[in-house]
Amino acid sequence: MKDTLVIDLETKKSFAEVGGEKNLKQLGISVAGVYSYNKDAFFAFEEHELGNVQEMINESDHVIGFNLIYFDLPLLGVYVDKQSIDRMAVTDLYVHAVNFLGHRVGLGALAEATLGEPKSGHGLEALEWFRQGRVEEVKKYCLDDVRLTRDLYEYGKKHGHVLFKSYVDNNVHSIPVAWGGEVQKPILAILEEALAARKRLKISYVSSQDSDGLGFKKERLIDVYKIKVNEIEAFCHLRQSVRVFRMTRITDAVLIDETYTLPQDVQGALF
Repeated sequence: MKDTLVIDLETKKSFAEVGGEKNLKQLGISVAGVYSYNKDAFFAFEEHELGNVQEMINESDHVIGFNLIYFDLPLLGVYVDKQSIDRMAVTDLYVHAVNFLGHRVGLGALAEATLGEPKSGHGLEALEWFRQGRVEEVKKYCLDDVRLTRDLYEYGKKHGHVLFKSYVDNNVHSIPVAWGGEVQKPILAILEEALAARKRLKISYVSSQDSDGLGFKKERLIDVYKIKVNEIEAFCHLRQSVRVFRMTRITDAVLIDETYTLPQDVQGALF
């Protein structure tokens, strides 16, 4: 059975030191905190030990975290194979909360209102501890955030909501979540399954421009020919030709009960 991981990262530098969020990948990782559901255990790895995180990702198909999509996973992708990350389903508690509220909310605000537990510190404190060589304190802080994230996720699964205290009216409000249902496969995993089984796909694709006047979002029936790092080559049945599709612009992909043959499959059958 594939594992599910909860991940949180602490950095070696601040955004101010690297010139802002656009240079996120220059922050460096001081500590990676990981909880494994299969092992029911917490792990803390320093930068030189991040190969262990790669091994854990290889054995997992689901990752949970707080601000994974915009922070932890892009930074982790500097150290581990990006495609192995892209194959994992992602549950980002921060994104769920922000999409509902329309504004940012911190892990501490959710944890204190939902679990009755505040965060044990602040990210800038952890940064200062790292600079002082107090790495064990950084590990403890990081793993505490991992635990709070896991417990928030489990609370949301059980109750269908998490809580936060509003600064506007000073009252506790709920944020509905749907973490208890089936975890959706990531697009890359579906594309790889389609190519391996030669199964046709129905995709929803958002074009960068509305060049044909039919709107930005389009439905396409495709046969996947080749998967690259950020894009795929596929035969488009609407256009009756091979087209390139940016993976990040595919919002949904569904296998349908039709098969196809790659050009090289036909060539191989002739010899």
